[in-house]
Amino acid sequence: MKNLITCQQLHEQLDDPALIIFDAGMLRPGVLGTYKVDKVLPGAQRFDIKTELADTTSAIPNTLCSSEQLTQVMQKAGVNDDSFIVVYEQDDLFSAARAWWMLKAMGFDNVKVLSGGLKKWLKCGYSTQSAYRIPTKKGNFVANLAPGYFIDQQQVLHSIDDTSTLMLDARAYKRFTGEDPEPRKGMRSGHIPNSCSLAFTDLLNEGESKPIDELKAKFNEVAGDTQQLQFSCGSGITACVLALLAVECGYSNLSVYDGSWSEWGASDSLPIATGSIKLL
Repeated sequence: MKNLITCQQLHEQLDDPALIIFDAGMLRPGVLGTYKVDKVLPGAQRFDIKTELADTTSAIPNTLCSSEQLTQVMQKAGVNDDSFIVVYEQDDLFSAARAWWMLKAMGFDNVKVLSGGLKKWLKCGYSTQSAYRIPTKKGNFVANLAPGYFIDQQQVLHSIDDTSTLMLDARAYKRFTGEDPEPRKGMRSGHIPNSCSLAFTDLLNEGESKPIDELKAKFNEVAGDTQQLQFSCGSGITACVLALLAVECGYSNLSVYDGSWSEWGASDSLPIATGSIKLL
């Protein structure tokens, strides 16, 4: 895997002075409280997608922060242009891919996601620490948002009838069809017209990515040779899991709809569909 790193591989590189590890975990939708952990990987720092690295002025949760905001946080964390970043989370693959996609979008390419996260790390018997590392040196990385990584509702709306573009929805299938209600209040049920369901959990085995041949078969079943893939979910988090695994399968021209269903489902002016959709 090009963008995933195993626990053994990371353990062997812990002494690399260029290595910076971020815990990018977050609470699941509908879970109240504050994200807290009692174990972190050696030398890990916090990558706070929900507040410190989000546009908190937006009414939509978890929307992308500015490049200036990310620059400030990453420099404070000691991130340099030649750093090697590994992002992880506590349990199954969920939000670490969002941190990976954000960094890629902002011009930082040397980043990988820890396969299996902290749960797998502990199973391997590797050591942890009880608190995040406090950086002592300022880094020199300057973020610069590249076009195309993240798209807005107008770009999605204009793509609905474009046969060369396909939106894949990472939510659970019954949320996609509208059979199950949304976990966030005020959301309509259903999906973006002409999109297809590809629940991110269908691409995982015990929280880790399925083997590459299974991933390729699943993407081929749903997307075929579509030229442009867009990804959405509840709030732009697990859509990035689809982006991560699509890259692993060799797809390019990929975009994440940042507002996702938190924006689309809340707007009465945007079209929705319900029920299933025929696969390609």
